[in-house]
Amino acid sequence: MREYEVIVIYDPNLLEEAIDAEVESLKGLILREKGEVLEVQKWGRRRLAYEIKKRREGSYILFVIKGGPAVTQVLDRHLKFAEAVLRHLVVRVEHRKGSGREKEAPVAAPREAEREAS
Repeated sequence: MREYEVIVIYDPNLLEEAIDAEVESLKGLILREKGEVLEVQKWGRRRLAYEIKKRREGSYILFVIKGGPAVTQVLDRHLKFAEAVLRHLVVRVEHRKGSGREKEAPVAAPREAEREAS
C-alpha cells in the first residue's frame, strides 16, 4: 500500500460541525475502500491566492492516507462532485530508503508556525 497526502479546501461558509461531518464521511469512504487514515490535520480558514467559485477564503484539511490506487480514484471522484469542496489535490508521498515519516518535512506548514518562528 502506498502513502498519499490529500489536501481539501472546503467552502468557508460551512459550519465547523459540517466540516467535521465531511471529514468523517471521507474517513468512512477511505475505510470502505480498504484504505487507512494515518493523520488528519485541520489547518483552518485561509485566504486563497485567487478567487475560486466566487470565494476568497477556504477551510483547509490535510489527510495522510495509505491505500492502493483504487482508494485515490474513488476519493478523487467523490471530491470532484462534492458541492462543499472548492478544490482538492491528491499526491503520492515518496519515501527514501532508511528514512521514517517522522523525519520527513511537511509538504506545507500552516501559517501560525511561520508567524511563531518570526
